[in-house]
Amino acid sequence: MRKSVKRAIVLVSALAVTGVASAAWASWLANGSGNAYAEAGTAKELVISEARTTATLYPGATGDATIRIENPNAYPVRVDKIKWTPSDGVQAAHVKPGSTCNNTGVYFGDFSNGPVGTDGLLSGLELDLAAGQITTFTLPHAVHMINNSEDGCQGAVFSIKVKATGTSNA
Repeated sequence: MRKSVKRAIVLVSALAVTGVASAAWASWLANGSGNAYAEAGTAKELVISEARTTATLYPGATGDATIRIENPNAYPVRVDKIKWTPSDGVQAAHVKPGSTCNNTGVYFGDFSNGPVGTDGLLSGLELDLAAGQITTFTLPHAVHMINNSEDGCQGAVFSIKVKATGTSNA
């Protein structure tokens, strides 16, 4: 074999090995950059469809309240606070005909330690709702009727406007 043919074979072999090595190197360096995208949902407000007393109240008594909460979100929520604003008052329904119950004397808050209460705030709660769930909860010692309630409030059902605060519990 001639020298030029040998050189050509060696050169072609060297180029082939270099080409294969370059292809392997290129596969290791296949990099890229860019952005990944995701969209967060928007939290929906909890719906309170019922908040009323369950206990038989009378002047000086403390009782339980019930509250029905709907979680319209696609994730579970834990309600940790329920707040009543005293200036919203308490509404009386099912008052006996001919009677009045304008001064209900009913207050909402934590009355577990006595009749003073917590100025309309129940905190430290752990009321769990699954995604889309509607649940009725009993709030122990959450309503109190003071001694100056009107006589016409006997037998009335009291509606208390409250706001629930919760966080994602996923």
